[in-house]
Amino acid sequence: MTELATVTGTAILVMLLAMWATRPDSSCGPTREPHRRLALERVVDAEHLAGDLRQIERIARRHAAHIAATGTPGDHPPATSALDDGVRGCEASLDAQLMTTHDLTLDQVREAAARGR
Repeated sequence: MTELATVTGTAILVMLLAMWATRPDSSCGPTREPHRRLALERVVDAEHLAGDLRQIERIARRHAAHIAATGTPGDHPPATSALDDGVRGCEASLDAQLMTTHDLTLDQVREAAARGR
């Protein structure tokens, strides 16, 4: 029985280490994607843009959660407005990268984001 417990404990430890090592980054860093112009009249490209926008929202939320969890100097939680500004800044940065990567305008990105809501 102790061998089984040892093997099980080791497997759980290895699994936890693997999960920790592959966790998503909490920075507001863009995902790397090759440059490719999207033709939004094509369904496949419109779906690709919608997926990129969902990913931008996830990255910005993860970044805001990281900011909230790490706190600020003096161990005071950051103000809600500071978190909102951080999310908006992160989203703006990622939107700019998205526009450059896919040769899109800000209006096209905003229209696609409005359709996704």
